[in-house]
Amino acid sequence: MKVLPLLPAPKKLAQGKDLISWSGAIKIFIPLEWRQLLTALDFEVELVESEIAADIALFVDLNIVQDGYQIAIDKRAEVRASSYSGAFYALTTLSQLNFNQMPRISVEDSPTYSWRGVHLDVSRHFFTVAEVKRFIKLIAEHKLNRLHLHLNDDQGWRVEVPNWPLLTSIGAWRSSTPIGHADDGYTSDGVRHGGFYTARDLGEIRDYATAHAVVIVPEIDLPGHAQAVIAAYPQLGNTDEKIEVWTDWGISEHVLNVSDAALEFAEEVVLYVAQLFPQHPFHIGGDECPVIEWQQSEAAQDVMRAHGFTNVHSLQSLYTGRLTRALQERGHQVLAWDEVLDNDLPDELTVMAWRGAEKGIEALSRGHDVVMAPMEYLYLDWANSSGAAEPIAQTRPPDATSWERVYSFSELLESIPPELAHRVLGAQAQLWSEYIPSESHLDYMAFPRLCAFSEVVWGSAQEVELFQLRLEGHLQGHKARNVNYREI
Repeated sequence: MKVLPLLPAPKKLAQGKDLISWSGAIKIFIPLEWRQLLTALDFEVELVESEIAADIALFVDLNIVQDGYQIAIDKRAEVRASSYSGAFYALTTLSQLNFNQMPRISVEDSPTYSWRGVHLDVSRHFFTVAEVKRFIKLIAEHKLNRLHLHLNDDQGWRVEVPNWPLLTSIGAWRSSTPIGHADDGYTSDGVRHGGFYTARDLGEIRDYATAHAVVIVPEIDLPGHAQAVIAAYPQLGNTDEKIEVWTDWGISEHVLNVSDAALEFAEEVVLYVAQLFPQHPFHIGGDECPVIEWQQSEAAQDVMRAHGFTNVHSLQSLYTGRLTRALQERGHQVLAWDEVLDNDLPDELTVMAWRGAEKGIEALSRGHDVVMAPMEYLYLDWANSSGAAEPIAQTRPPDATSWERVYSFSELLESIPPELAHRVLGAQAQLWSEYIPSESHLDYMAFPRLCAFSEVVWGSAQEVELFQLRLEGHLQGHKARNVNYREI
C-alpha cells in the first residue's frame, strides 16, 4: 500500500485499497460560518450550496475536540469539525492527497499541544508583508498555529508608532550589516538596511494569518535589545553618548533606563502594538539584558534603593511586572523569555524556555505555563549540519541541528514528569535572522526541519524511518512550489 505523504501524521488513519478520482474544480460545501476557508485553500474549488452535490462536504460537529477533525472518504469526502481551525486542518490533510487518485481513507485527528509555534526575527533582517504572508501559508500547511514576530532589537525597530515617529525614521534603519562571525572580525556590507510595518500592514498580516488558522504573537523586547530605540530617543538610555542603530550582531550593552519616563514609554508602545492584535498572546521579551549601565548609573542606583532592591538584576522586574499587568488587564496572555525566572515574576506569566529544557522544568515547578523552545533542538538559525558545505549560520561545526535532531525532540517532551506536563502548552521553533537575509535562505533554514517539528508538536511522532518515507514524498510538493528547502 502506498505511503501517503501526510505531515504531520494523523493520529488515526485507516486506508482502503480502492481509489477514486475527481477532475476539474472540486465541488465543496462549507457552512456559512466557515466560508473564510475559501480564501485559504490551495486547490481549485467550486462552492456549492448543498452537501449532496459536493465532492467535499464540511459539517459542524460540536462533539469533536477543539482543533480536531474527522475525514471519511468514500464516493466523496465528508469532513467534521467543531471549529474553524479543525476544518482548516482537515482541508490541509486533503490537500496533501492526489485528487486524481484519491484513496478511500478515514481519519480521526487532533493535536496534543495547543501552542505549535514558529518564531521569525524581522528585526535583524526585515521581511516584507508579502514574504511574511508566504511564510504564514507554509507553516499553516504543516498545522503550525502561532507565528511569533520579533519586532525590535538593537539592529532595528519594525513598527510605526504614531506618538514616537523617530522609532521608524531613525530606529528602523541601520547604516550597514555585518558579514561573518565576530571572532573572525566582522566585515561590513556598507548597505543601508531596514523597513517597518504600518498598522495597516500588521492588520493585513493578522487577517491573513487568521484565515490560515494561525495566531500572530507580536513581541516588543525590552528593556534590553534596545539600542535602536535609544538611537532614536537618547533620553531613554543611561548615558549621554550618542549612538546609532547597531551594526554588529550580538548583545548591545545599551539598555533602557529605569526612570518613570522610560517605563511609561515601554508601556505605551507595547499597548499600541497590542491593540492591533486584540486578544492575541503578547511577548514582552525580557532576555539578555546587560546591567552594566544600571550599575554605573546613579539614577538607577536611586531606583534600586527606593524599591529596596539589593540585586541590580531586580530592576528588570519593574518592566516585567508593569507590562504584564497592563497587557493582562486588556485580555492578553503574556509571555517572556526564560531570563525572567532570574527575578520575581507575575504568577500568570507564561515562560518561553530557550536556554535549555531545565529552564522549562524550573518554570513548571514554580507554577508557570511553559512553551518549550530549547535552543539545542529548536533554534533553526543553527546550521543544518556540521558539514563544511553549509552556508554561514549562527553556529559553527560541530554545533548543528539536523532535521533528525529536531524530530528527536519528541523524546524530551515525553520525558517531562506527568505532574508538570499539564502546564506545557507546546513548543516553538526559532528563526533568528542574523544569517537569514532573504526569503530563499529562510526556506533553506526552515525546511525540512519545520516539517519534523510539526509532527513532534502535533504529537504524532513515530519511528524516524517511517517519518523520512513520508517526508521524501512531502518535499516533492515543496519542490513543485519553488520552496528552497534543504535536501535531505
